[in-house]
Amino acid sequence: MLGAGKVGKKVLKAMSLSDNSIVIMDRNASALSEIDESKNVKVLQNKSIDKALFNELKIESYDYVVSATNSDKTNILSSTLAKKMGAKFTICRINQAESMEQIQYLRDYLGIDKIVNPDFEIVSSIEEIIKSDISYQSDKFGRGKIEVVGHSVNLDPDFENKKIKDIGSLYTILVVGVLRGLDIIIPDGEFVLRENDYLYLMGLSKDIMAFKMKHFKIVEEKAKKKITILGINEISAQLAQTLKDEDLTIVGRDNDKCNKFRKNFPEVFVLNSKLKGAEFFKFNEIDKSDVFLALSDNEELNIVLSMMAKKFNIDKVMIKIITTDYVNILDDLNLTAVLNPLDIASNIIIKTLNGDRGISTHMTFNGQAEVMELKIRQDSSTIGKRVKEVQMPKGILIGGIVRKDQSVVIPRGNTIFEAGDTLIIFYKKENSKELGRFIKEESKQGFLHNLIK
Repeated sequence: MLGAGKVGKKVLKAMSLSDNSIVIMDRNASALSEIDESKNVKVLQNKSIDKALFNELKIESYDYVVSATNSDKTNILSSTLAKKMGAKFTICRINQAESMEQIQYLRDYLGIDKIVNPDFEIVSSIEEIIKSDISYQSDKFGRGKIEVVGHSVNLDPDFENKKIKDIGSLYTILVVGVLRGLDIIIPDGEFVLRENDYLYLMGLSKDIMAFKMKHFKIVEEKAKKKITILGINEISAQLAQTLKDEDLTIVGRDNDKCNKFRKNFPEVFVLNSKLKGAEFFKFNEIDKSDVFLALSDNEELNIVLSMMAKKFNIDKVMIKIITTDYVNILDDLNLTAVLNPLDIASNIIIKTLNGDRGISTHMTFNGQAEVMELKIRQDSSTIGKRVKEVQMPKGILIGGIVRKDQSVVIPRGNTIFEAGDTLIIFYKKENSKELGRFIKEESKQGFLHNLIK
């Protein structure tokens, strides 16, 4: 793994939970100082990436080489060199690319196995959400067969002051977390819901669909959607091509950028606006949009205008955000999706390394929790046991199981673990080290070490 930035650390965190041997390199000593070296994780500070370094590492012996630094030049050169020196599979992060055709050319010409571009991954996510009939935030796991959604108790007053086990519409769905105030609680069936609680629900896609048909707004499909994009950048340029058949408006504050965009995309209506207050939505008929995408480089502006878009009852509101400064308010906004290009790129890399098992990307869980897919070890002593017979570590919950035959189960106390199971695990970040300790070889008595491959 080359690069110990946000992408590198997120990939490292996911992959180090399993029995993988990992070397992570960076030229920045301070970035590496935040990583705990262990039996399976080796930290290496390198001044440069060259043939001598790869020879010393015996790069041909590695199953994967991931180049995820902030430098496209470094990533391309290191991926190309690693491949030429016998690396089995190379993954290269590229931040700047003009088109998918350019990425395809780089992949074919240089022999890189997988190229990940954060902006293009956001475009793919947006396209998928626009095509769907939902208008709320969700994440999917188990190859789309298990879904995680958020739900405010205030939308269902009859949920208030009731135990979870007594709420009929939650019988087939698991409440994996409750956001109360600023804290996430992992509840049991006796937990009593209160006004202003925000629930994180996990269930089979068909059961989530039944729940959302009753509790969420289902968007009426239109032949042509009215879509407004805030921000002129590489992402909006890609969307201008892929969404050209929709009623598309792109809004920018810089007049020169707007004029250049008009020349490049004459079929798109480009609006130059100061973006001030409610009159921006009313005067320009933005309030009549079916979809509002806040994709500018100004995160405060994205949040404020997304809040206003929700006030005007726009069906689908999505926001691009990279920093974690506002993560504790994003779930409360009930947006359709929070899009972090680095998180999405990290998930693509993790799924490539991990047999299509990924992490949560569209839900923030108030910055306190995550969802991850992990596979049971073939020799696990837990196989054949019931869930209720296993002592779970604090702050960790198994929310779903994908069987070897790709069938899916929302586990209850009598559910039996089977060989080949993949677990969908919801866990609080404050317990992530505890999660890691239970998996590590030195904690062989821990539940998850016996469980996870």
